[in-house]
Amino acid sequence: MSSPRIRLFVAGMGMRGDGYPNATNTLRILRERLNVDVREYGGWMPEGFHLWTAVRRPRARALMGLLRLCLGNLISAVRLLAVARRNDLVYVPYPSMFLLWQLSWVPRRWRPRCLCDAYITVWDTLFQDRRVGCAAGAISRGLRRVEARALRAAYKVVVDTSANADHVASTYGVPRTSILAFPLAIDERVFGHFPAGTQGESSTPLRVLFIGTFVPLQGTSIIANAIHRLRDRDDLEFVLIGDGQQADEAAPLLDGNPRVRWIRGWIPASALAGELSRADICLGVFGGDGKAARVLAFKLYLALATGKAVITQRPFGLPESVPPLPVLAIVPSADSLADAITALAAEDGKRQMLARAARDYYSQHLGGERLADIWKLHLGLWSSPEQDSDPE
Repeated sequence: MSSPRIRLFVAGMGMRGDGYPNATNTLRILRERLNVDVREYGGWMPEGFHLWTAVRRPRARALMGLLRLCLGNLISAVRLLAVARRNDLVYVPYPSMFLLWQLSWVPRRWRPRCLCDAYITVWDTLFQDRRVGCAAGAISRGLRRVEARALRAAYKVVVDTSANADHVASTYGVPRTSILAFPLAIDERVFGHFPAGTQGESSTPLRVLFIGTFVPLQGTSIIANAIHRLRDRDDLEFVLIGDGQQADEAAPLLDGNPRVRWIRGWIPASALAGELSRADICLGVFGGDGKAARVLAFKLYLALATGKAVITQRPFGLPESVPPLPVLAIVPSADSLADAITALAAEDGKRQMLARAARDYYSQHLGGERLADIWKLHLGLWSSPEQDSDPE
């Protein structure tokens, strides 16, 4: 006799689109690979909406965006509480803070069990990554308290790396046993179907690709300085995709360089996949300590899935029980990066070895099948009321 189909509610106003692909891809994996009965009682913000850009808009527009988030989450909370029961499972996509804070005022015995997507947290994004205000100020302290209360109301908090799980536990006071580090979910229908390495032989000149949002954790000043040091190498071509708060700082070192093609903006996933397929070397993050050392950026998932040789900083974060990445890991400095690019450009065999290892590593440890197995294990535990150890 087959086991009953697991039911999963989705609630809150989530982010989606190429900038926030994790939630929609996770739900697709749960539907298609695990046959989970996904029932949506929330909504999605418009594609292209970002909290960090919203706070920089004129005050009236920023308030309207915040109001839409708050009201949308309130409506979702009411709809959810009307249908969900104490032992039901609820997936809350980023930014989960708004819905969870509202649900935190509901007595725990009436609150459904929320699985909170917190691979990005709002306070970290605004005051650590983007540095949009004073981290020691009253607004920052208030937001941190609100987000801490919200995360502590979740049944389980799902993040992307073990280091990030430790950070969430220490920063927000969430029990470490309530935090799980799962791989992120990418759209393998778009990425990951190219041959490992480059299409055919390595390109001439060799193509080095960076994808990023030009925030401090990316280390874009280091990347720009490394490219500037290699400006006389006519056997190298650099392709940069993205824009952000530190782009103007990097621009003087990149403008006028005939070996640089900078797509200063974002491009659709299909176009991004095309750029990845033509790359010989992909660059990761070089922001040093802090968040850069805790995360495994989406761009690295894409590069590994596409089968590319990768250069990134050491240290880096990983999901739970995952071995080290098959990448060229370096100290984050312009000289180290320039030397690494030069060395890898000269060793075609090593590039191809890293490319093949990248594809295999992604399939075994980070890919959709692996993620489905992880969710299957935990959903089987969570779907049994007897396993619910959440304190009253």
